[in-house]
Amino acid sequence: MKPLRILVCIDSLTGGGAQRQTVALLKGLDRERFCPSVVSLHGARMGLTRQFVPDLQAAGIPVAELDRRWHWTELPGSLWALHRARREFRPEVIHSISHHCNHLTRALRLLPGPRFRLLTAIRTEYNARQLRNERWEQRWSDAIVCNSPSMAALLRDRAGVPPARLHYIANGLDVSRFARSPDPGLRDRLAPNRRRLGVMMARITEQKAPELLAEAVGLLRQRDRLPSDAEFWIVGERDSPATEARLQEAIQRHQLEEVVRVLPATDQPAAPLHAADFTILFSLWEGTPNAVLESLAAGRPAIVSAAANASEVIREGVQGWVVPTSNVAALADRLDAVLSLDDAALPAMAPACRARAGEFDLPTMVARYEALYTEV
Repeated sequence: MKPLRILVCIDSLTGGGAQRQTVALLKGLDRERFCPSVVSLHGARMGLTRQFVPDLQAAGIPVAELDRRWHWTELPGSLWALHRARREFRPEVIHSISHHCNHLTRALRLLPGPRFRLLTAIRTEYNARQLRNERWEQRWSDAIVCNSPSMAALLRDRAGVPPARLHYIANGLDVSRFARSPDPGLRDRLAPNRRRLGVMMARITEQKAPELLAEAVGLLRQRDRLPSDAEFWIVGERDSPATEARLQEAIQRHQLEEVVRVLPATDQPAAPLHAADFTILFSLWEGTPNAVLESLAAGRPAIVSAAANASEVIREGVQGWVVPTSNVAALADRLDAVLSLDDAALPAMAPACRARAGEFDLPTMVARYEALYTEV
């Protein structure tokens, strides 16, 4: 049999969790049964990097980078570029990931050309406007993929998506990649003599709200509860100048320049995770966050917002702790409690963390997508 041609449309190939999941999926597909190709909508013109392009190219997966802006003047050109990719590749299935691409691939079904089946998905959460869009547009999707049960419930209850069209496929993780550090000396180089190190692996963007971590650490300092041997890293791409400005303002206002450090994104996320004693993800909304799964695979418990735990990955006191979303005082309280634990408490949580991460293994995710591609 000829391999099934899968055209994956994604907003960008920058260094985010949705991109990492997509690249892992495509590299894991059985290439005797599936022939993938990728179209990336946004790029440098929107200030986005190409972090995952080399990975796809090295795996022999063709990548078309449109580098379009999300502006009404460019939408016809973006749609035409997708139409051209469709005519050239002639996919049996288009797998569209993220809101912008979902709009365009659904519109693509209205244009003449080779027929295809359409899977649409996002890997975060839906806000009220996006749910309204789904109510009107979901009829043009053959299947809608959710990576969390909470997302599926939203689409069913508030967007009216029939349950038969909804498919829940949890994120997948290459657990072995995070089993050990590729840079064991990282902590000694960057944070020598620090008894406690908390790490936030997150893009500098509104969704991840890294400034709230700085505000919570500042509150600890105001309470005289910030240990002199504690440090925090925020590791990720700078996607939002406004969020970065809020973060830097909070750091300066609380005089945290030597306590909260903002580090660039890395293609070896296991290194800062293994350097950490625990991690923090205080997002305002999430699906199933890769940063939390990766933290658990590295054996590090996580402090998460309730929004970041919508998929209930973290069990309170077992793999970490859950704090009310946006509640800086509650985050400060939890940081205070974790920083006060004895030296054996956090390492003792590592087996439960790794066991939980193992429930989200990459081969299972790939197999479920392969079955769905074949089904549609």
